[in-house]
Amino acid sequence: MEQKFNLKISKPCSEKFNQFNKTKAGGFCNSCEKEVIDFRKMSDKELINYFTNKEHKTCGYFKTSQLKEYTQINEIRRTSKFKFLRIAAVAFISLTSLHHIQAQEQKPKSEIVQKSNEISNSQNNKSEVQEKLFSGTIFDESGPLPGANIVLKGTSIGTISNFDGEFEFPKTLKEGDILVVSFLGYTTQNILIGKEQAIVNLIMEEELSCVLMGEVEVNEVYESKPTFWQRIKKIF
Repeated sequence: MEQKFNLKISKPCSEKFNQFNKTKAGGFCNSCEKEVIDFRKMSDKELINYFTNKEHKTCGYFKTSQLKEYTQINEIRRTSKFKFLRIAAVAFISLTSLHHIQAQEQKPKSEIVQKSNEISNSQNNKSEVQEKLFSGTIFDESGPLPGANIVLKGTSIGTISNFDGEFEFPKTLKEGDILVVSFLGYTTQNILIGKEQAIVNLIMEEELSCVLMGEVEVNEVYESKPTFWQRIKKIF
């Protein structure tokens, strides 16, 4: 069965979210005396779970791209037959892996000898390269920003920030190079590399046209039955 509903905000709020007292789930608005939930980093699945389990009204802070129609598919429970097949498949993979490991253990190990001075030279060269790589952390008003794009201007060379908002650029940079930092819903920013600069902390600013705050309206939920072929597809 499919459940569909729309999220929308008919009357956007003019209060400033970044001026609210922070709470665990967002911020507290003194004007309307209620908590405003920050949904901007939630995935579609998290939004679906939140609003299908909420009965009272919610005031939220969204990216405009999140105010849309959502579809939740209730999965058909697998029978014991398919559970058995999955268990058998796992067991087969485990036995194959064990056989492969045993075969490797029976092979004679070849000894690789490397001169100590060559090892030290390679380690020194590696450390020199690592010291020259530019790194930094990308933030927004809520904290570290994962998934931000960092690209060397005029090229396709780049990287993205990790879960903690950190990044290390894969190419050595020189004075005057420009890194372009972008993320959907935020104003694109440039980092001008200075002389002997090796690290930066950057705070991204949201595009006002891409965020919306106010009381959330959840349109009537309706269900549609899956077709015969959709039911077959779910089984496999």
